[in-house]
Amino acid sequence: MTREEVQARVDEVLALVLKLPAPPQQPLVRADVDDWDSLSHVEIIYAVEESFGVAFTEEEMASLDGSATIVDAVERHCAA
Repeated sequence: MTREEVQARVDEVLALVLKLPAPPQQPLVRADVDDWDSLSHVEIIYAVEESFGVAFTEEEMASLDGSATIVDAVERHCAA
């Protein structure tokens, strides 16, 4: 799976969970999105884990603060 494919799927998850009208065209950062609260964060992480068949540690979950860091983490897990 290419980075672009991972990014597209992560963007779809973000759009679904955050109820965005369309997948984001630019990287999202949690601090910049009002609806990305703690509950949404957990929903995003679980949806990404399910979508890619990966499992993040608690430390990773806390550090995944934007679409770019989520994509990086998915790539690390898929490469392992």
